[in-house]
Amino acid sequence: MIGKLIERAKTAVGGAQQSHVGFLRMVASAIVAHGHSVSVGLCQGYSAVLLPQLSSPDSDLGSISVEAASWLAGLGVISNPLGAVIGGTLAELFGRKTTLLISALPYVLGWLLIAAANDLYWLGLGRFVTGFAVGLGSISYVYVAEVSSPEHRGTLAATGPILVSLGVLIAYSLGASLSWRFVALAAAVVALCTGLISVLLPESPPWLMAHGREKKATEALSWLRNSPDKAIAEVDAIRLKEIEKGEPQTTKGNRLKEFFNAIMEPCVWKPFFILVTFFFFQEGSGIYIILFYAVDVINEVGAGDDDALVSISMGVARLVMSIVGACMLCKFKRKTLAATSALLMTLVMACMSAYEYLFSSFAFEDRIVRWFPAACILLHVCVSMMGMLQLPWIMTSELFPLRVRSVAVGLVTAIAHLLIFASVKTYPGLLFALGLPGTLALFTCASLGAAIFALVFLPETKDKTLGEIETDFSVVSKDDEFSEVCTERHCSANKVEVRNNVATKRGEP
Repeated sequence: MIGKLIERAKTAVGGAQQSHVGFLRMVASAIVAHGHSVSVGLCQGYSAVLLPQLSSPDSDLGSISVEAASWLAGLGVISNPLGAVIGGTLAELFGRKTTLLISALPYVLGWLLIAAANDLYWLGLGRFVTGFAVGLGSISYVYVAEVSSPEHRGTLAATGPILVSLGVLIAYSLGASLSWRFVALAAAVVALCTGLISVLLPESPPWLMAHGREKKATEALSWLRNSPDKAIAEVDAIRLKEIEKGEPQTTKGNRLKEFFNAIMEPCVWKPFFILVTFFFFQEGSGIYIILFYAVDVINEVGAGDDDALVSISMGVARLVMSIVGACMLCKFKRKTLAATSALLMTLVMACMSAYEYLFSSFAFEDRIVRWFPAACILLHVCVSMMGMLQLPWIMTSELFPLRVRSVAVGLVTAIAHLLIFASVKTYPGLLFALGLPGTLALFTCASLGAAIFALVFLPETKDKTLGEIETDFSVVSKDDEFSEVCTERHCSANKVEVRNNVATKRGEP
């Protein structure tokens, strides 16, 4: 009987095949959870709609300065870290699903404040509130990672960037013909619908298990996998790991303290520094500057007369390539995609920087030559979606162990958003200090650094279970079949005792 239990757990850890119904339920849950990402895309793309309209002399709030414009762009990001930290804490205390539901409220409030704003202060407050919601809802990546099977986790996590790209395209498209106030109202409706449909989601089974609610966890997994046997096998695998660590059931407060006690463990501090560095190179490559200042960048490089057409083309290219990138996650390793994406970004930015340095002062009549910078921007957007834009966000939910996952993800996400704010806020200053060719050269160097970092330091997580990834960052005991789920640091019970404890909990002799 004990042997059968171990085999069930090993089958779950190895990633058993699901029925078609179970697969569709898992996909539906991932898409609903990532519905929050549409609002993220609307927030990110909104700057490219708002700033050009406010810069017009016909603006009902009056034409704004460059400094005010940079603050309006930055305020949509500066509150992201606060939301991410609070979201990680709420996700640990009250669950992933509950946190996603809560995140819809500041979205709706923030967009309504923007739509009704009669001066820049109320407009800035609305941007701050929606930015807070962006950070709060970043727990969606953790939820998707925890409800997905290993072989589908990467692709389902990539639905987040796809829906972000959809939100960006919606913002660009609406902004081409509508006032920024009507775009804000449309975004409020999207956020409200996302919050309502999230009620249908099951709670994360690993979170339920970690909080002693095994029956609910089994029910949630049975629905997700459409198989009670597979649900029991996955529950057994989670329980085996916890029993092997010899850790007693902890209260909510103790579980939060556990994060700070676990910081010095390799399975926590190693992924923390890897992810922070990954995000540093991502923001340095200019990905989010092009996103937030799409129309302004197009004007800077002299890419043509129809700004709206080029920005919408960027949105379409981003959406299409985000789908292509999700498909590539099924076929290629994380390191390969990240390094290839970064190298191609390096090449594109180098060409664009050289063009601006050598030829920007010439008045070209040939439309093909004048559109070379626009082609570079579109190509940069495309190759970034092959790995560099989505992989850091996806890997935040993969690298940390369950006992600290939501809090650690919240902290890393907060730092990532601080880096985004720094890049977005300092872009006008960089242009003034370095000029456009120098700024593009800086992006080139950061992209090259990202490629080197990905090849040397980025861990490979494709097709691995979350338990196996944790073990890769730990000191592993390799003397028997439990080496995949038991580290020397945590395995305080001997193996016979582990088997007996698991059997007792299952009610088996």
